[in-house]
Amino acid sequence: MPTKTIYFMGILSNVDSSILKVNFDHGFKVEGRPDSGQLQVRTNDYPNDTLNYKEVAHLIYHLEGLPLVEVYKKLDPDLSCLNVSEKKIYVITNSLEIDIINDNEISTEVEKFNESVHGYLYPMLQLMRLFKEGNISMPWIYYYSLDNDGTPRPYKRIMMPLRVLKGPYTLEGSEIRKLSKFFKNIKLPFTEPSLQIAFENFELSYRISDINLSFLTLMISLEALLNPGNQELTYKVSRNTAVLLGGKEDDSKNIFLKVKKLYDKRSKFVHAVKSNIINIEDLSKLRYYIRESIKEINKIGKNKDELIDLLNSCGFGERPWRK
Repeated sequence: MPTKTIYFMGILSNVDSSILKVNFDHGFKVEGRPDSGQLQVRTNDYPNDTLNYKEVAHLIYHLEGLPLVEVYKKLDPDLSCLNVSEKKIYVITNSLEIDIINDNEISTEVEKFNESVHGYLYPMLQLMRLFKEGNISMPWIYYYSLDNDGTPRPYKRIMMPLRVLKGPYTLEGSEIRKLSKFFKNIKLPFTEPSLQIAFENFELSYRISDINLSFLTLMISLEALLNPGNQELTYKVSRNTAVLLGGKEDDSKNIFLKVKKLYDKRSKFVHAVKSNIINIEDLSKLRYYIRESIKEINKIGKNKDELIDLLNSCGFGERPWRK
């Protein structure tokens, strides 16, 4: 029975060469392009460049039917897929060998392939965003085969919403080992409802382009984690965050004041409709508190009611679950 190879290519954005050190399972691997590919360009409609990512651009040119000038525009700056300083583009690849019976069977196998991407690869990227700050994303996905002459034949493409943030997602040497352990210790989705709701809003904040709405989404996340009720909201959430994350008394006091200020900004935006008071530093600070809170609460392993009781019993700088 004849066979056909179906290729997967996910184009990454906001990454640098450190992504090459991350090990993925199920046949997925990260590559820095170009390679000495077998695709041939049949047009001169592309700019003179020395940015060393022509192979990917040429592949998209064939799969999308776009002029290469438009492909280059999409890769950078629209989606920040090109790491300008390294003159590289990074992709995640995989392939699947299937028996060919008819075109319908090929489509079915591609859909199964896509399920493995959504079931494994997307959660891995989500965990990387939870591990440390940085909007590592995969805005373009392609499934294709190659004809006998090397021309790519598209089967499926997926475009994901993306909000480009400045600076690549960078992993230091020691973080590579910690990330591998992180992959093993945290499984998505979270079984605790408050953690999962908080995580979903944490993820949503990366995709919202408006900084104010992104900030409010993160506030929903923080309240899902640490709001015990409707009374004294600002004080209780600020205190719970401070107790949860403060390693020392002074750390807790500092966190308490900073979270309270963030809540004050939330109130001014929501109730006084002041839209110019929230900045990118506020967003980054709030996202950091939520990221660390999700990880800490997951380690503690208690449901929300038990967690709130535990935090209420502790003072600033006390973290008995760490001892």
